[in-house]
Amino acid sequence: MLHSLILKLKWLVSCRKLLGRQASYYPEAAHKSRLRIVHDQLRFFFKYGYLEEYYYPYGFDRAEMTRTQMGEYIVPYRAFLYRVDQLNFQNPGFDAYEGRMTGRVLNQDKFYFFLFLRQLGYPTPRVLLYVRGGKDLYADPSVSSLEGLFSTDLDAFAKPVGGMMGAGGFRLQVRHGEIRVDGNVTTAESVAARLVSADYLVQDYVVQHERLSALCPSCVNTLRLHTVMDRNGEVHAFGPLLRIGRVGNAVDNWAKGGVIVGIDKSGRLLDRGVMKPGYGTVTVEHPDTHVVFAGYELPFYHEAEAMVVSLHKLMYRNHSIGWDVAITPRGPIIIEGNDRWEISMIQAVHGPMGQIKRYF
Repeated sequence: MLHSLILKLKWLVSCRKLLGRQASYYPEAAHKSRLRIVHDQLRFFFKYGYLEEYYYPYGFDRAEMTRTQMGEYIVPYRAFLYRVDQLNFQNPGFDAYEGRMTGRVLNQDKFYFFLFLRQLGYPTPRVLLYVRGGKDLYADPSVSSLEGLFSTDLDAFAKPVGGMMGAGGFRLQVRHGEIRVDGNVTTAESVAARLVSADYLVQDYVVQHERLSALCPSCVNTLRLHTVMDRNGEVHAFGPLLRIGRVGNAVDNWAKGGVIVGIDKSGRLLDRGVMKPGYGTVTVEHPDTHVVFAGYELPFYHEAEAMVVSLHKLMYRNHSIGWDVAITPRGPIIIEGNDRWEISMIQAVHGPMGQIKRYF
């Protein structure tokens, strides 16, 4: 126990910047003194063992934010993520078998996820190549091998099979022998070396609906939809939002500087776009394309939500899933299902989500 306390105190020291005043996500509001902020954060630490990393995106720095109001949020971020991990390792409603029967492998291994969705008939980008252990384990007949990837015209996206938050992903285009990565001309040797450096999946690039492209044309902007399964096997959707990239970026991830915007029940955007700490605070329009968020209608939203709810019912070993769904001119297409989804993004755009605590 003493060793655990020492580790947490070391973590507290390493995160001491969270005790200071930072840029507010609610600049128009009256704000707490630094002493009150330190008091709030130390209370989180001694109660949960962590500081609240999203204190400012949640607006806890506002003078009006009482302890009771803060209690309506799910905090702290790291402790809740640990709980999500526990439940996705063993869904209490369906894993009454001996041992730990986890469904996470279907989410975490992007190749398995592709095979699962293809078998069930759910739309998902075609896998052109799967490189594992430095060798091509699977190749679509259209490319036949790693070497063949560069001998045919294609527009693809490559990503590590176990990657998270957009790390390592890049757009790959081949046209008449010219090879580009994220728009820059390169060589087959350079791309091949990158693909064999980790376990990589190469998939067809998704052509998104013009309504999504208008927000940011340089990447695929995806819906992040969340579902949770209760003990009776019913699946509930909550906390929908849109992830929008920055012009010039190949990914839309919040952790890569993207903007997140909440979605209302009608499938329209809310009025505030939120950036992750370190990249900015809030904006009412896209910083680059200047599209105003409030009321912006998203095509096929209800179809996308119905699709992930029905799929989660078939992935019954997963307790909760954060879905990445792209919208094409013909409808939604599922990109990924994440078992380690972030409560921080949901609460930053929708406010407190204490009502879902009963599922966790």
